[in-house]
Amino acid sequence: MRDTDYAYAVARIRANEGKLLTSAQMASLVDAPTFSDAVAALRDAGWLDAAGDDFDVSAAIGAQYERLWQLLSQSVPASSELRALTLLNDFQNLKAALKCLLTDSDPTHLYVAPTSLDTETLTKRVQNHDFDLLPEPFAACARNAYAAACRTESGQSADVIVDAAALQALSDAANDTDCELLREVFAFVCDSTNMKIAYRCARTGKDISFTESAVSACAKLDKRLLCAFAVQGEAALLAHLSGTPYAAGAALLQKSTTAFEKWCDDSVTDMVKRAKYVFFGFEPILAYYYAKVAEIKSVRIILSGKQSGVPVETIKERVRALYV
Repeated sequence: MRDTDYAYAVARIRANEGKLLTSAQMASLVDAPTFSDAVAALRDAGWLDAAGDDFDVSAAIGAQYERLWQLLSQSVPASSELRALTLLNDFQNLKAALKCLLTDSDPTHLYVAPTSLDTETLTKRVQNHDFDLLPEPFAACARNAYAAACRTESGQSADVIVDAAALQALSDAANDTDCELLREVFAFVCDSTNMKIAYRCARTGKDISFTESAVSACAKLDKRLLCAFAVQGEAALLAHLSGTPYAAGAALLQKSTTAFEKWCDDSVTDMVKRAKYVFFGFEPILAYYYAKVAEIKSVRIILSGKQSGVPVETIKERVRALYV
């Protein structure tokens, strides 16, 4: 598509950028004395339509994701770039459907949004073993994952196959797009996810065969070296990563996965900020998507923390960086 084909979408996105929560508003949420005060502040900011005594955090967060995807779907011309934004959620939902097939349970509560897969259809086709009726690349992934789970009698083998397929799909989407910013973001997401997978393998003492099957193709990392150091243990892997462009993230991996995931999200926000000065093309849409996702994650962290009595300082450490 031509950059000018996105003119209407960019104009609409720019209008909605003004509705994103500001740093001051987010700080007020963090400092709110109680959960009810935080909910009231969100309502006053126009983030929530209503908030009664039966306010449900999960439902409110889900509604925000639905609105985000509705806005993008209505504004942006049909494009492979737009569909690519849901890839990780799509594969996460496929993994949930397969897991519940193996345990004979209902996956509905495990599904995440936004997603390009109709979850009701996904549930029916997986439960009926109609994997071939799923769109590619999900059909092949589902077949392979289910076969592996049955062969090994382990859901972990299915998880590994789905996670690897998700990262491969992300890498393919990056290679197929003309949007340089999307390529950059997806490359980082693939690399940072592989870092986390390799670290998990190192911590749990996985052998080289398992590690190589779990880690996918990387952009700025050498998969062979990543796997080789992972099987040597946490210290060896972190020492290797400290000499890569992701040294800052490697230091946080040792601290906690929570800190590492915040670094991942904040790094993406930093990348997409340059789209503020782009007036045509997919870049502003991509930037708004990640800006809104970061905002939603932060609100969920704050509200969940208030409900659970998490100290304010801890909540502040977990809140994501903002786009505006």
